[in-house]
Amino acid sequence: MSQANQIAANRPTSDLVNFKDNLSKYTETITRLLGRKYGITQDEFMIKVINAVKKNPDLLKCTPVSLFGSIMYFAEIGLPFNTPEGFGYILPYRNGQNTDATPIIGYRGLIEMAYRNPKMKSIRIQSVYENDSFEYEYGTDEYIKHKPAKDKRGALTHVYAIAKMEGIDPLFVVIHKDELNKIQLLSKSGTSKYSPYNNGTDVFNIMQSKVAIKQLFKTLPKTNNESLLMALENDNAFDYKKGVKIEASKDGFEIIENAETEQNPLKQVTMPKIDIKESQDHAQMRESVKS
Repeated sequence: MSQANQIAANRPTSDLVNFKDNLSKYTETITRLLGRKYGITQDEFMIKVINAVKKNPDLLKCTPVSLFGSIMYFAEIGLPFNTPEGFGYILPYRNGQNTDATPIIGYRGLIEMAYRNPKMKSIRIQSVYENDSFEYEYGTDEYIKHKPAKDKRGALTHVYAIAKMEGIDPLFVVIHKDELNKIQLLSKSGTSKYSPYNNGTDVFNIMQSKVAIKQLFKTLPKTNNESLLMALENDNAFDYKKGVKIEASKDGFEIIENAETEQNPLKQVTMPKIDIKESQDHAQMRESVKS
């Protein structure tokens, strides 16, 4: 076996060991970011981080700065990632000769953060199909009525989201399937082979749910929920292709192309000055390729 092949065979185990060693350097920072406000302890978060990397070893191929920056981002907003709950994801993307890790918030993560507002009572998302009975109206007498068909509901036509909060009438938004499809094509995570959105489900496609939730949040009263505001502000740069900006309102979406967008929000994430060492196997592999 050649030196390069032998190094490659040993690489997954040694890379994981090296990752755990580097992760331990962030223990104090993660503890401080999580605090006691999100209901997840530092130990629980660290275990979920390691399990996420074990399930997707390709994350270890990402640049250390992007990977640990993404981990700190999720610690800062108080959500685990790459877990069955679907709160959020760290996905690898090619960036020239490098592979960068990118944090993507799932719709369940947005809902989880919204419930940190004590006035939030409920948030619901529903899909509408062509054989359902469905009608709605915006304006001074807003209403929405939806009765799903009992059999053969047909193709998807709309997705809607409803929020109930203390002190105000229920708020809702309705999105047509054409808008949903157009936005999904502009999403990096929507077209990635690691995408959590391409899960083959028709009833409750999580990409469509996220689009509906983001549009709904534009209609809610302003909040001082810092984690939610941070996630919504950065989602354009994290999830949409370069130069694309999606502006949502109750009336629909405006897709702005060739926009000036912040392409690296991770530079705003709290990152201590820590020497992240490269694994020996990575270094040897690079040298063997050169020779």
